[in-house]
Amino acid sequence: MLTKDEIDDLRDLAAAEAGNLVLHREPLNIRQVLEQVEPAHRGAAGPAGVRLRIEAADELEADADPVRLRQVISNLVSNAIRHTPNGGQVVLRSRVEGAELVVEVADSGTGIDPADLPHVFDRFWRADKSRTRQTGGSGLGLAITRKLTEAHDGTVSVTSTPGLGSVFTVRLQRC
Repeated sequence: MLTKDEIDDLRDLAAAEAGNLVLHREPLNIRQVLEQVEPAHRGAAGPAGVRLRIEAADELEADADPVRLRQVISNLVSNAIRHTPNGGQVVLRSRVEGAELVVEVADSGTGIDPADLPHVFDRFWRADKSRTRQTGGSGLGLAITRKLTEAHDGTVSVTSTPGLGSVFTVRLQRC
């Protein structure tokens, strides 16, 4: 039986894939978005022994839907916490590169095998085959993250080193 969150995830993914996702864009201060996402994940990070940090300039803005951008970053932070061992950290960063605003979620976690990297944004795909919906989420979070980012005319990518961690990078147009 699917949970309400999983049904919502499937609905979001279907809407995004059909091009029917409605965005309510507005100029957003990215540091403020990160400061809204970070405390929402303290409840999971604290007991897991994972430290959350923000490294972001105050003045960076993007033209984005606040709810959907928080969803993108939240999905990345949730995954990072899940794959980071006790004593590790997750860092939320933002910076400017040319005409792009870059948001990164970097962790000191288990990393992703290079052979798995092309699949991380596929729906229902999990790097850890032993995970199920009960132990590792729906397998839709990163697929939704990709579609929501694309709906913002942006991109999302990942770099990773097994045993050292991963960096998920979202690129959006600046205001």
